Amino acid sequence: MPKFGASTYCLNKKITSGEYSPVQAFERLCDLGAQVVEICPIGFDTSEDPALCEALAKASRERGIPLGNYSTGSNFILLTTEQFDANIAKAKKHIDAAASMGIRTIRFDCAYANRPISENTPERFDEELPDIVRGYRLLCDYAKQFGMTVQIENHGYHANGAERVRRIITAVGRDNFGHQLDVGNYICVDDVPEMSVRRMIGFATTIHMKDFYVRSGDRFIEASDGGHCIWFGTSGGRRLRGSILGQGDLDIPDIMKVIKDSGYDGNIMLEFEGVEDCDYATGKSIAYMKQLWDNV
Repeated sequence: MPKFGASTYCLNKKITSGEYSPVQAFERLCDLGAQVVEICPIGFDTSEDPALCEALAKASRERGIPLGNYSTGSNFILLTTEQFDANIAKAKKHIDAAASMGIRTIRFDCAYANRPISENTPERFDEELPDIVRGYRLLCDYAKQFGMTVQIENHGYHANGAERVRRIITAVGRDNFGHQLDVGNYICVDDVPEMSVRRMIGFATTIHMKDFYVRSGDRFIEASDGGHCIWFGTSGGRRLRGSILGQGDLDIPDIMKVIKDSGYDGNIMLEFEGVEDCDYATGKSIAYMKQLWDNV
């Protein structure tokens, strides 16, 4: 039976504003019904703060709610040798931080490069795949001493899509490498999410639940509100906006049925990124996940 929970990312607006400390965010997620909590160090840096790691681990022990994953970004492409080595060294600090909190799965992005979507071509992917594979192998080999699994999430516009993610996983070829399957992110590259989940569920070591409103690209949609992104584009030109789980346009019931029918029993964690109040949206979404699992 999976544990249903949420990432601290769900509350990142209140963390970055200073309304919640990371420990307060953990506590709030527990209060909202999380059975497991993912640490996503946005607005704080656990890799440079052993005292914070201990405080989070202590809060987890006291509440009896496990820290089920650690999720952070990195980049292995378009770098000099020195930049690549620096990113690997920083990633290893995140692995150390996760290990100190007793976390056994950790997600790193690999293509967090800032470039136009139009340049994330299949040809570029083929050229850059060796660097991606090398980065993940180095991290897997380092994480193995802690009994930790390194993961790739289908994130962004380059290392995304079922075909590309599968190629990365099989090319890395490490037994402690897996897939943080984000059920919503596949639509960022215009994959059909429920079909991609069917194709990739066998690789999943953790799951992010997420929902989006989806609109055609030729409709006028306000892109920002006070500097905060509301709508963003897919690689094919459609527009997306995060929603409360089950209230958007993705077929979340079908996706959850695919997950349940597969026999998956790991952690399933919400990653809310909509415009609604994040406490309200997170609580509603966690409750919906639990109810949906029982009903599909």
